[in-house]
Amino acid sequence: MPVQFWIKQTVLLLILMVVFYINFYILIPHLLIRQRVWPYVILTLCLIIFVTVLNSTIDSYFNLNGFMFRPRLPRPDHFPRGIHPGHPEHRYRFDTFVPGMNLLMICLGVMVSFIQKWQQELTLRQKLEQEKVTTELTLLKAQINPHFFFNTLNTIYSYTLSDGDVARTAITNLSKMMRYVLYDAADRQTPLSKEIAFIQEYVELMKLRITRKTSVLFDASELQNEVMIAPMLFLPFVENAFKHGVSSISEGHIAIWIIQDSDFIELLVRNTVYENRRAAEDGSNGIGILNTTRRLDLLYPEKYSLTTGMINETEYEAHLKLFL
Repeated sequence: MPVQFWIKQTVLLLILMVVFYINFYILIPHLLIRQRVWPYVILTLCLIIFVTVLNSTIDSYFNLNGFMFRPRLPRPDHFPRGIHPGHPEHRYRFDTFVPGMNLLMICLGVMVSFIQKWQQELTLRQKLEQEKVTTELTLLKAQINPHFFFNTLNTIYSYTLSDGDVARTAITNLSKMMRYVLYDAADRQTPLSKEIAFIQEYVELMKLRITRKTSVLFDASELQNEVMIAPMLFLPFVENAFKHGVSSISEGHIAIWIIQDSDFIELLVRNTVYENRRAAEDGSNGIGILNTTRRLDLLYPEKYSLTTGMINETEYEAHLKLFL
């Protein structure tokens, strides 16, 4: 190959690079992305034609057709009469390689540009979805916390009218629970031991307002190892049991079990349901349970099981299982 051939190939490579970047940074963002298809097609065709003409000019300048297409035996007597390496028949031979390469560069630019745009849109959608989930979780947690404090303050208020010592004890327990809600539960996850301690404080607080007619059992198995869970997941189910399972007239019971295994954490809450409250149990469980179910869908998709409902004529059960 003559030196002119390699010079021309270098120039052609630079031209193809220029075509790619003009298409990628100018034509696609300003025309194709903005859905101005016909101006984009016309300009790309003009670009291909310009580069093809420029390539032919370069070939003519270096006389490459004469070098590349001369006969295998370069002796003068082997050329047809009137035909020589610089003859126009060789000089202006049309080359389809350059338009094809230009079209390839343009298609490559379009492909890379749309892949980048698709990745950016995918990242943006994921970011927006994450922000939406975070905002929804914050809202759900904000709805659960006031609901819990509202019920607890009502209990303490009743004590202030009847028994000051019990009210003071209740306020002490409430302050410990508020510390957990304001500081530990503000994070996305909390240690299981703290969640269990919080439930135990709540149970002790609720025991102050119930009579001997209602028996309360709280059993948390010894932790095998510390794990992190979403805070205040158990409270609505326990709170619901004390809301519907307490009576000052009829006998009843509330039983709470928290069990940890190597693969799951299990909460089981059972409470007596009295005849005048059965319709309420069969209907809505209140904002706390509904919000907690939504939180479970967001935080533990396909990694939890929850069943709630009457298991016999007088007993209601909530069974939550989190798979680690």
